[in-house]
Amino acid sequence: MRASIPRLLGATRAARVSLGAPAPTPASGAACSGAPVGAGNAHLPPVRYHIFAEPLPYPVGLKLQQRVIDERLAARKTDPKAGKQDVLFLLEHTPTYTTGRRDNTPNPDELHPEEKKVQNVGAEFFITKRGGQVTYHGPGQLVGYPLLDLNAMETPTRCYVEYLQALLGEYATSLGLDVHAPHPDGHVGVFSSTTEKVASIGIHLRHRITSHGFSMNVTTEPKAWFDLVTACGLDDVHAVGLTELLARAGRPADLSVRSVAEALVPRFADTYQREFVPLSLDGDDEVRGIQRIVAETEAEAKEINAKAGGWLSKPDVSRQAAA
Repeated sequence: MRASIPRLLGATRAARVSLGAPAPTPASGAACSGAPVGAGNAHLPPVRYHIFAEPLPYPVGLKLQQRVIDERLAARKTDPKAGKQDVLFLLEHTPTYTTGRRDNTPNPDELHPEEKKVQNVGAEFFITKRGGQVTYHGPGQLVGYPLLDLNAMETPTRCYVEYLQALLGEYATSLGLDVHAPHPDGHVGVFSSTTEKVASIGIHLRHRITSHGFSMNVTTEPKAWFDLVTACGLDDVHAVGLTELLARAGRPADLSVRSVAEALVPRFADTYQREFVPLSLDGDDEVRGIQRIVAETEAEAKEINAKAGGWLSKPDVSRQAAA
């Protein structure tokens, strides 16, 4: 099964994450301002956020984003003042590998080289239109999809990515972890060392509205899946989760994907100078429309997962060997 998923990988450079504004980025020109991003965002409605309880199959998560953005753009055609509601979706996916356009697969009708490695192990594989190379999404990993209008926020794309990267790094730092955000060699994401990656970023823009976003490994569950592929095209870099890093540091913590999601919401509010409120609260017609889409998405995910009989917690390498 294949799908087409637009996403663009940003790129930034900095020596090490700080607790203030992101560090300058010589590779991409002048640094983003150290002042709060979107200081004039008080006129914008609060960002609605929703944390999904049921892991979403990857195509369901893709359709969720597309439907919300489609309805938003359609509303603007009728009324230019409409379609202003920004959203943050926080969730897990069922086991899935994706790859992007940077892989330059010679023949799209043939199996991708990385797909051959993971045939029959218990995860789906999707060829996408996003930037970047092979990565994995699944239970134990928090995925965040901010759908934000960068024009309304008066935020350059590069600054949006830099601040997203910084807030993820700052969260890891708040746990007592020493991280690089980005990698010393300039690779985008959050790294616990030059050879271990804890969070990735990949975005797409449509009419200056962001989609896709970030993933952060929370538990050790994603690691075995990542180990089957060359993630992000980095041969010497491997996945690691927050719980493993904390255990190594002698500070074991009972982190869950949901607890990390809840901890990141106020960091989004502080970073982008926006108020964030639960999607479940009463709102206008646009909010009610998003609530409807989310309810339908949750029902669809529950039905698909039930029909599939759930998912594996680790790859079935015996089936891989037999394939």
